[in-house]
Amino acid sequence: MGMAAATPQPGQAGPVDLAQDPRGSCPNLQTNFPDDHACIAAPAPELGFQIHVGPSNYDDPAEVAKFVIKPGEEKTECFTFRTTNEQEIIYQTNVFSGRAGTHHIINNTWSGDLPTGSFAQGCGSGVSAGGRDPNAPMQTGSIPGASKAYMERRSVAPEFADVGRKMPAKALVTSDMHYYNFTDKDILREYWLNLYYAPKEQEIKRVSQGIVAFGGLGWNSNPIQPGTDMVYKYECPFTGDGWVMNLLGHYHLHGKRFGMSIKRKSTGMSEKVFEMYDPSDPAIFDYNSVTTNPAFSAQTAGATSGLLPVSDGDILQWECHIINDDNVPLGYTNEVKTGEMCNAWGFTVGTEQLRCGVQ
Repeated sequence: MGMAAATPQPGQAGPVDLAQDPRGSCPNLQTNFPDDHACIAAPAPELGFQIHVGPSNYDDPAEVAKFVIKPGEEKTECFTFRTTNEQEIIYQTNVFSGRAGTHHIINNTWSGDLPTGSFAQGCGSGVSAGGRDPNAPMQTGSIPGASKAYMERRSVAPEFADVGRKMPAKALVTSDMHYYNFTDKDILREYWLNLYYAPKEQEIKRVSQGIVAFGGLGWNSNPIQPGTDMVYKYECPFTGDGWVMNLLGHYHLHGKRFGMSIKRKSTGMSEKVFEMYDPSDPAIFDYNSVTTNPAFSAQTAGATSGLLPVSDGDILQWECHIINDDNVPLGYTNEVKTGEMCNAWGFTVGTEQLRCGVQ
């Protein structure tokens, strides 16, 4: 039977100063598109590294046109690029800022080579009519993304001061970008992502792992019919002993409530740890010694506070209350008004990556 990891010991890091909102720090960016304010300045080279996905030249109509979303359009496409870092980067925190219309960004790293600098319907390669190509690029990891237009920099708790994440030199990245334009003007698919290094005196000894849990995949073959009012439940086990560092829920506009629990292998009991109600403002909660999360309520997002240990064989449970009050069936699709998802995200340390898809 798995045992919870030993209590993390305080390190040299402390809470990050989050008082400064970095948006609007690009005064020279003046385009004809909405939300230039989303631009954030790159960190000083000794402090971090910036990734920018968007036009490289705003005066080049052909370059700008690649990123334009017309009124009424909604697109989920992958933009593939290579990062410019000459050496491997070990980062600890990040901040994401995208223009209005950003619904989600999923950034995965790949081996091998892929065409870069353009959008495509699929992310990566490796599957053909004859099966998987052993020489095709393979997904190797991920870098931070987003579930809404702005994701602030998170605090570094003392017990996780030695935890970081790696990005290879010249990393090949596919950026799965879901954008919608419900306005009457053209908008741009564009974002800025700053990765911040740990303080120089802090040695990184542990690497965090992702939680990537997809729920509702069966809705493509068995869509949610009009008039349905149901709570859909999913679960996936943890492998290894460790700590949940944060959790985030993701569903669409027919979602009324998103909840997560940890079912303990030792007792069989479920412990509610996360709840949210507003799909247009997805909640993300940290579990550590310096963060106090809002308490659970019947209308607003809340979570438990403090450290959240998990043991090998404990189970992540997540559920979505979906009411299809529309007149079209809802499949597992990216469309925020005519499709649904029930996905759980987060990071752990000590466990293996938790990645699963449930019908």
